[in-house]
Amino acid sequence: MKVGIEVECVVCHRRKAPHGRSVPYELGLCNHECPGYDKEPLPGCLWPGETEESFPFSICRNATREVCNADL
Repeated sequence: MKVGIEVECVVCHRRKAPHGRSVPYELGLCNHECPGYDKEPLPGCLWPGETEESFPFSICRNATREVCNADL
């Protein structure tokens, strides 16, 4: 199972927000307005700690790690 992980922007050094998700501005996350948002490491679909099983749509493989259910 895939779980979301944090990725840091190499330009602004903030945590990248998941792509395609609503993110309050107050969180201060890197987003599509930053020139580094679409550079490696790429943002994923999941929030850090969010699991593929809990997300109702198919996900990309960016910003994830593989875990077994016992690791959660």
